[in-house]
Amino acid sequence: MAHTISMDNSEMRMTPNERLEALEARDVLAPDKQQELEDGDLNKIMDCELYGATKRGDIKKFIDALEKVFELRKLALSLIFHQVTPSGNSLIHVAASSGNDDVVELILHHFPNTVTQKNSSEDTPLHVAIQDRRLNTIEKIIHLGTDLEIIYQKNKNNKSPLYLAIEKCNRSEWKDCKGAGWEILQLLLEAFARDEAYAVKIQGKSPILAAIQSWNTELLREIIDRLPKLLYVRDENWWTPLHFAASEGNDEAMEVLLEKCPDLALQTDKNGSYPIHIACQHEKILGEFHTPRGMDTWPDLAEIKNKKVQNILHVAAKAGNDKAVQYILNECSEGDVIKKMVNSKDVDGNTPLHLASIHNHCQVMHYLTEEKTIELDLRNNNGWNALDVAMEPQSFSSKDPAVRGRKILIKAGLWRNKGQDVRSPKEQSYGASESSKWIKDEINTQLLVATLVASVTFTAGFTLPGGYNASSDPHPGKATMLHKGVFQLFVICDTLAMYNSILAVVVLLWGNVSNIRVAERAYTIAGPLLLWAFIGMAVAFLAAIIIAPIRILQLKSPNPS
Repeated sequence: MAHTISMDNSEMRMTPNERLEALEARDVLAPDKQQELEDGDLNKIMDCELYGATKRGDIKKFIDALEKVFELRKLALSLIFHQVTPSGNSLIHVAASSGNDDVVELILHHFPNTVTQKNSSEDTPLHVAIQDRRLNTIEKIIHLGTDLEIIYQKNKNNKSPLYLAIEKCNRSEWKDCKGAGWEILQLLLEAFARDEAYAVKIQGKSPILAAIQSWNTELLREIIDRLPKLLYVRDENWWTPLHFAASEGNDEAMEVLLEKCPDLALQTDKNGSYPIHIACQHEKILGEFHTPRGMDTWPDLAEIKNKKVQNILHVAAKAGNDKAVQYILNECSEGDVIKKMVNSKDVDGNTPLHLASIHNHCQVMHYLTEEKTIELDLRNNNGWNALDVAMEPQSFSSKDPAVRGRKILIKAGLWRNKGQDVRSPKEQSYGASESSKWIKDEINTQLLVATLVASVTFTAGFTLPGGYNASSDPHPGKATMLHKGVFQLFVICDTLAMYNSILAVVVLLWGNVSNIRVAERAYTIAGPLLLWAFIGMAVAFLAAIIIAPIRILQLKSPNPS
């Protein structure tokens, strides 16, 4: 049976605040009806009618629905205001998202602690209002909320309200100094600036990161000027704003940051990496560290190392950033800087060439081996030079052919260490090493293919397309299509394919020995031979297809030539 709520004329004339105060006065329930609602409790699900009234923003209907839920469910008002939708939004979340300022003001006036409520995404009402660009609602939440720390809280994505406001402020709004996004950002910047401890209190990602990702230099400058302490805020990995700008490849942001605070270039993260280490992922922004903006105290680049004792050339070589490697080699060519960098060893004794060889970054290896000051035969802590590590299994997992990288090293004059004793004789043998097994498998595969091509092309040479003249013809045993250009093309291409495949077989048999260098050399030579064999066989097949209809027309002709 439906419950009805009777109200006399005096109640009807009451303001929403008075009606809610009257409802609070009646809010005397048993202790078991005032306990916090747990997940799964049906009373925790927001009433549909109350949700609708909150979303529409009709303050009278909101109070009506609130009174109805109060009477029907017999819940304390504090529990009703903690009811949520399936996405975890409470009443103040719904009102803030819809921009219903009267409802927001009413809730905050009577239940100010609801301002800290979070939904399933850990968004506070302030987060929700910023996401939906509700300027008036944001003003009420900041000015009426009793918890001033609301402006610093982060959501599940580690974004504070200021971070979201920067994201939502588009370039056109910032340029014109108008629009909801611009006004919301100004409001939050003012709220931050009023608190001297904003840099300590702020949670989650630095708001400067949002400005860097927006690629809006003017916006970045404004935020730094208004909140300069944010320049020194680090994340959980100890990254400064300059680390972020370097990781994004944002050279304009780096220019602004180095202009405002040159000392940021000398700050390290948890791994001991300077921003310049991060910048090695982006060749174009390395130049920012060489521009004269108060960088007189910048140390020798060869001495800038992370906790693994790796300089910027180590980092770029390991990442396979050939453009950054080329840039470093060109820019640091004066004096002994490049000599120190290219021959420097990390904690494992690896030089940049070792790291490039381990990961088989062929273009990086090419640039490094061309550097005149490099010492090619330097060994790491295992006693291996760059060619030794290139023989290891991990170099086979890269996108470039493993043999190509080794060929670069061998061409540069690098030889394997014969006297090293770090491997057992079994590991040094052809059959046991994983790299040797890979070469052997490749050679066997090529050998099989080359043999098949040689067999097919040899057979095609004796079964010529068009056939031979019969014994009764003027020239018995002669190829019927001998004087046709397409037939001659067939013969030339078939012969080319056959001899190239035979040569490939010979080379691969020569490479099928215990010396891995000979095997790699054979593998390298056989590749082009097989390629030409395939091309010749394909053209010969096409020529044979063309010859067939020509021969049929010739046989049908009354006077065959």
